[in-house]
Amino acid sequence: MRPEFMIPLKSDGDQLLHRLRLILADNHPQFTGQVVTGHAMIKLVRDRRSLLSPVLNLEVVEVAGTPALHGRFSPQPNVWTGFMAIYMVLGLAGLGGLMYGFAQMTVDQAPWAMIAAPIALALIGFVYGAAFIGQGLTVDDMYAMRAFVNELAANPES
Repeated sequence: MRPEFMIPLKSDGDQLLHRLRLILADNHPQFTGQVVTGHAMIKLVRDRRSLLSPVLNLEVVEVAGTPALHGRFSPQPNVWTGFMAIYMVLGLAGLGGLMYGFAQMTVDQAPWAMIAAPIALALIGFVYGAAFIGQGLTVDDMYAMRAFVNELAANPES
């Protein structure tokens, strides 16, 4: 659900992250972020950011003995928390409807509450689809972030 990529590095990953820290500290016109040991987070500057704007999480990993940069796009933390809360509420509503429906069946009533389960599943599917729509609306921002990281990885010393 969250797009990701892997870039093999020609040099040490920590050197690349140090350079990224310097670039972001120099008030980059498009991006801001944080860099800590082995990890970085890049997001759009506040003026360009919207509710749907992505965050790019970077991590230096080792693949087959060579350093690589693993990147994963995700929504803003508050949006991610909202999606998880919606999934949880819908899941609990569906489960509650099933439980109430089984209770209705045990006392020989019509289990009308069981309709909550397929409705909750349909709404979960709708929310899942909405996440892909949000990704489609922010594809330009993701492309700009990926191009920035690709350029940084291609020229680690400059």
